[in-house]
Amino acid sequence: MASIAISLTIGLVLIQYGHGQVINQSKTEGIELAGNVTHIADGDTLDINGITIRLSLVNTSERGQAGYKEAKEFVKSLCLGKHGELDVDDGQRRGDRFGREIGIVYCSGVNINEKLMDKGLANILTEYCDISEFSNEKWAKSYCAKDDKIK
Repeated sequence: MASIAISLTIGLVLIQYGHGQVINQSKTEGIELAGNVTHIADGDTLDINGITIRLSLVNTSERGQAGYKEAKEFVKSLCLGKHGELDVDDGQRRGDRFGREIGIVYCSGVNINEKLMDKGLANILTEYCDISEFSNEKWAKSYCAKDDKIK
């Protein structure tokens, strides 16, 4: 029991002094990663502290498609070089096939998933509604309703 307490204490000290990769300095419940947004790959993928994150449930246009530049620039204007926080989607904790974390990202307190939907720059990936903890959020709920799902 004493060795567990010592290990936990050492781990907390390492995290406190910046030796751990994932540091939660947020006061917001559910935030598991907080730090600087260092890269915007596209409208639904960005990096916080060098960790790649795919926004949960939302999908923006891919490179070469209409709307790609607008979505990427929108996220860039809200996030790049600013404070970002990740609330990992409990239903998708294993990440995606590319090894990205999946969740809601807040940049300077703004929910980016929600803002992309509000601006009409994204759509909902309904195939993930059944597993995402965020499917009942205001910005996703109407798209994730069972009757509205596209099979």
